[in-house]
Amino acid sequence: MHRESDRHSPREDDELKSELQGMLKGNRPSRAEEWRDPEPPADDDPAVPPIDEHQDESEKG
Repeated sequence: MHRESDRHSPREDDELKSELQGMLKGNRPSRAEEWRDPEPPADDDPAVPPIDEHQDESEKG
């Protein structure tokens, strides 16, 4: 069976995977510097409709 990594044994792969689960599923920022995290949208920002790619193509032609 092919594993994700050939550098580690299957046991080490599983151990590394379990160590990462907390970071991947955590409900907190994963960066050490908070200033690197993107800001959430403000409550008073105007609503912007999503871009419809099909609509853009029909307007061109």
